[in-house]
Amino acid sequence: MLTELKVQNLALIRELRLSLGPGANILTGETGAGKSVLAGAIELLRGAKASPGLIRAGEDEAMVEALFHLERPEALAGLFEELDLDPKEELVIKRTISQSGRGKIRINGALATVGQLASLGEELLAVSGQHDQQSLVRESRQLDFLDSFGNLGGFLKESLAAWREREAADKIRASLEAEIASAEEKREMLEWNLAEIDRVKPQPGEDDLLAEQKSGLKTSAKLAKALAQAKDILSGEKGEGLSERLDRLSRQLERAAPLDERLAPLVESARDCAAQTFDLGASIDAIAKTIPKGADDPEKIDDRLSDLAKLKRKHGPALEDVLAKAESMRAALSRLDQAALDLSGAKKTLEKARARAEAAALALRAGRVAAADALASNLTETLKVLGFPKLSMKVEVAPMEGPPGLAAGPKGADNVSLLFCPNPGEGLKPISKIASGGELSRVMMALKIAQEPRSDQSLLFDEIDSGLSGAVAEAVAAKMAELATRQQILVITHLPQMASLKGKHFQVYKDQVAGADRTETSIVELDEIGRTMELARMLDGAAPSPEAMALSRRLLTH
Repeated sequence: MLTELKVQNLALIRELRLSLGPGANILTGETGAGKSVLAGAIELLRGAKASPGLIRAGEDEAMVEALFHLERPEALAGLFEELDLDPKEELVIKRTISQSGRGKIRINGALATVGQLASLGEELLAVSGQHDQQSLVRESRQLDFLDSFGNLGGFLKESLAAWREREAADKIRASLEAEIASAEEKREMLEWNLAEIDRVKPQPGEDDLLAEQKSGLKTSAKLAKALAQAKDILSGEKGEGLSERLDRLSRQLERAAPLDERLAPLVESARDCAAQTFDLGASIDAIAKTIPKGADDPEKIDDRLSDLAKLKRKHGPALEDVLAKAESMRAALSRLDQAALDLSGAKKTLEKARARAEAAALALRAGRVAAADALASNLTETLKVLGFPKLSMKVEVAPMEGPPGLAAGPKGADNVSLLFCPNPGEGLKPISKIASGGELSRVMMALKIAQEPRSDQSLLFDEIDSGLSGAVAEAVAAKMAELATRQQILVITHLPQMASLKGKHFQVYKDQVAGADRTETSIVELDEIGRTMELARMLDGAAPSPEAMALSRRLLTH
């Protein structure tokens, strides 16, 4: 419900404030007083186009600000979520228009776009007037009217949940397919590079170890050669080495020793030399065994280092990088394999989500079809009272193209259209084709009356009584009074019967500014005496007769 409205520097308005109440809020005044400017201010709150031409002459900017009180903020929870707003009971919308053409919109203090304002403003404010083709002509709003009338909130909630589940599942499926398509292009390269690394089978730190071995390779080779030559000297080239000759020498001296006692010490010396020579050979053998195997095969080390160097140049720079890259490639291939499995599961999940969406859409459609006939009958009866005695009406529910599980959106898979024929023989046509704004306004009124739950939406009826008189005018006023018990209405009217509705009554007028050659539009809330005078003026002109005054009082007490 709109509780406060503030307007500054808009057309003829310098500044005015309105404190509106629940039920009916009546706005009357002479033609040209500025009532249409107030209607325009409300349209700006609904996202209407703003231009610098709306700004009061001589001012830099115009401003419209409104305070709304919501009895059921939870009903707009989805919209608040889209706009990143908290569903609070009070909502402030402020819109400025500047001479530069760059105005600002704030919703509860946060900057917003015109699109966001339009989405929210349409839910908070509905306008029905002689020259407007408002939200009623859009089939999406007609669908909302049908759902509200049919009390299909539970079906809508399931439809929204099913749609969100389907969209989420479809997004996962699309993401996996994109990932797989991208990875498949790389699979062959990944497998080739990984096979190249796996053929070499590098080990952590292997290149450093081989480099150390290579650095000591020449020393090891020289040592092995020297020991081999020493062993040859001991062993001899023809099988009789130094130790064998020393052994033969000691035996020869031993045979000669009995002949000369001086040979006895020499025999002992020869035996010692033979034993030392034998020990020397054993020591050389022991040292030779300590030389690392392969030290005599440097080509193998060079070949291995060459293989490792190739891998490091391509995947390095360090061998650890090569090993890390191999693991990364293995993980990528594993993810690709897993993604294929995940995609299979995602497709199954998507099929289930589509089935849920289809079931929800079909259940919602059944509810709409059942409610459509009842709504058409309800509207027909109301509109007959409002001046359409011969009308025909139909609420058409048409399935969207494609399978329901695929076509379904947040509100199901149907298009709803109000078909209207005000006069016999003309045939049913979409309500958007109705030429008369007055007819459209009365249909809007009938739709709002048909809605059972009290709504937070405020309705502005802008001179919908134009051209009405007599019984039809009284019927429209009576239905307006009925509607005012359901939600807040703002009524701009020239009809006394409408102006006499119970509620707040504001008179719009314009005056010349004292001391300046300028005109301003102002507004004042009327008390009981003021209302009596205003209705009498509407009945009989600026100088009403006693009869007009009496009729005015009767209308207000009726």
